[in-house]
Amino acid sequence: MRPRILVTGIPGHYTRLANGAHGLSVSYAERQKQPESKEDFLQELSNISNTGNYLIGEGALRALAPHAKQVPFWHLYNLSKNGSSGFDEFNANFDICVFTCANLLRKGLSADAEAEVLSRLNMPIVMLGIGLQNRKDLENNLPEGTKRLLAILKEREHYFLTRGHESAGFLKDQGFSFVRPTGCPSVYFMPDNMRRSMTKLSSVEIGKARTIFSGYLGGNQDAILDANALAPNDTVPQYVVQDEFLHFDMKVEPNNEGRVYDSASGLMIGNLAYPGTEREKQRFEVRTFYDTNQWRAWASSMDFNLGRRFHGSIIAMQAAVPSLMVAVDDRMREMLGFTGLPAVDITEIDKAENRAEFVADHLAKLNTSELVDRYSDRERAFRTTLREIGIGH
Repeated sequence: MRPRILVTGIPGHYTRLANGAHGLSVSYAERQKQPESKEDFLQELSNISNTGNYLIGEGALRALAPHAKQVPFWHLYNLSKNGSSGFDEFNANFDICVFTCANLLRKGLSADAEAEVLSRLNMPIVMLGIGLQNRKDLENNLPEGTKRLLAILKEREHYFLTRGHESAGFLKDQGFSFVRPTGCPSVYFMPDNMRRSMTKLSSVEIGKARTIFSGYLGGNQDAILDANALAPNDTVPQYVVQDEFLHFDMKVEPNNEGRVYDSASGLMIGNLAYPGTEREKQRFEVRTFYDTNQWRAWASSMDFNLGRRFHGSIIAMQAAVPSLMVAVDDRMREMLGFTGLPAVDITEIDKAENRAEFVADHLAKLNTSELVDRYSDRERAFRTTLREIGIGH
């Protein structure tokens, strides 16, 4: 008999429309949100914190058996605050919980809410997509809430499907038994397009290709230097936001219509400000997407993606757009090292005298058939592991 699967944790974009929950039932609004005022726009962004995270929940739900039921984490957390009786219905109706997560193991995050909820679910737990931020920070220095979470998971049947080898090694050292590096579930959403994006890398014409840029505008000016070097002279460079308005020095004020955002196109139409604008050859056209289908549809019209954000690049690849990622930190290095997706390290591209030539030369040297084969191997292993646990299809 197939296990009854509860899915919670990081959600897909569809949970934006959830407007209430009672017991096992979740209700959804029939009207799409249009967060065009500054207040509504920033509130919508803060609800997820990083729009790239939507890809995690979306990829997980697509990879699981079709009967898996997604319940917003906030609903389970609210139940936990009201006592354990609210979980009786969940424990009676589900056999296993898949908890979708990201870099949960990190110095600045105490997983108190996660520990609280998972302690009340009397069933095996699958931690899907779990990763660490920096292992050196965690040695003998785990936040208290995270220690409690790991202690809870150690007491029951558990499955850790990690973002890469480094996270897997850390969890094995903590004494966990079922630990498999599988990569982020977002990587295996729309796999045929992922493969197409890699096969098209050799045809990219740097300097002529309409390019998507992503990074940390407001935090640094790397994306500006990328666009100055790679964007065609006759086009407006395109930049996609994930969390810059929340965590970096990127600001927006309403235009004369009182709007900062156009829901139809994803375009920021307010007055934007961020450090480094004086260095831009041409101002970025900046977009934000709250719907992953809209994001992919727009990305599919572009020719190339040079991304300093992992999920901002993955969604371009899901749209079959050839992409090269810049590994900016250990978290990205772990994910890219495991999957073997096309990438260069930040130290390499930043020291290049001619950034456009460097990228063009790198693309020319890639063995795209090897990239596709390795990706296909990783995809098969991911799906095999889900079926082994009994939650795949």
